Amino acid sequence: MIRYQPTLTFFLFSTIFFNFQFSQALQIYSTGNQTDQLTQTHQLICLAGGGSDNDWADGWKALLNASHGGDVVIIRADGARGGYESWLYDDEDHLGFAHVNSVKTIVIESAQDANRPEVEAIILKSELIFFAGGDQSLYIDWFKKSKLAAAVNKMILEKKIPVAGTSAGMALMAGIDFAARFESPNPESNLVTASDVLQNPTADFVDLDNQVLVPEFMKNVITETHFSQRQREGRLVGFLAKALYNRYPMTSFQNLHGIGADEGTAFCYNQKGQGKVFGTGEVYFLKMNALPERLKKNESLNWINNESAITAYVISGKNQNHTTGFDLKLWAGYGGWSESWWVDGADMQSPPHFNRK
Repeated sequence: MIRYQPTLTFFLFSTIFFNFQFSQALQIYSTGNQTDQLTQTHQLICLAGGGSDNDWADGWKALLNASHGGDVVIIRADGARGGYESWLYDDEDHLGFAHVNSVKTIVIESAQDANRPEVEAIILKSELIFFAGGDQSLYIDWFKKSKLAAAVNKMILEKKIPVAGTSAGMALMAGIDFAARFESPNPESNLVTASDVLQNPTADFVDLDNQVLVPEFMKNVITETHFSQRQREGRLVGFLAKALYNRYPMTSFQNLHGIGADEGTAFCYNQKGQGKVFGTGEVYFLKMNALPERLKKNESLNWINNESAITAYVISGKNQNHTTGFDLKLWAGYGGWSESWWVDGADMQSPPHFNRK
């Protein structure tokens, strides 16, 4: 068994870290068999909310089984190799992972990296692609309209391989992405908060982009991560409002949806759009029941609709003894529960208040 056998693909005259122009070299590492192995895959898309991958290890088992022992590619944009190679290839936490041919890590550090032919070639030979966490603004700015994105979309839509992402990687998997290019307008916070978004959902810091990667059933979906842990329920509602305000083609309140995933939790679905939740938290599937009462430039959000503006269907991954699941095509679930969400911003002199029941 090969453990942490690194290979680094760049130009022949490059060193491990710097080429002759002293710019940082593309980092590609590999653990396992260096001979490509073609397998017959079946599609599975997993959206993970961040935190511990061990907590949704059964979802990882499903991904690895869907690769049928092929070559796994981990894509990162945080400058680090990370530990996915040994965690997956050696099953170092003894989670019962199926054996795969190899696990490669590609560390993308620029738009130039995302357009390198060697990156494209590795992706086109993969049987499982996983986007690690990090800075989603870099993912979006570097990957949009790149060879990397075109290759991943080809593998998703044509080759039907399993693809997944956690945290920023999950954000990237949405048809409409929160790009996170701006900090909070509140000087006491770096990250944009639910309060920020509800106070001004049309602001530039409510920064949506669209169609970097578009897995099937995700075209008109906005995702949100670290959901309950960072109290992002209201933030996702505000993102939905901003998407309505942006008037994307072929997007309306009838077909625009949201998915929020807790840390340590993932929703994995097949090529029919049918899936289940794995992990220790919950996943929330949002649909809108009416347009906002007030959605105007630089004004706070008011979205009540008799206290039922949004329906959130919630599925827990904690108890797998019960039959639970969600169908993205029908946007309907079973084995979970429904909640009504709304934003009371009728009094423009007071901050909008997110509510649920």
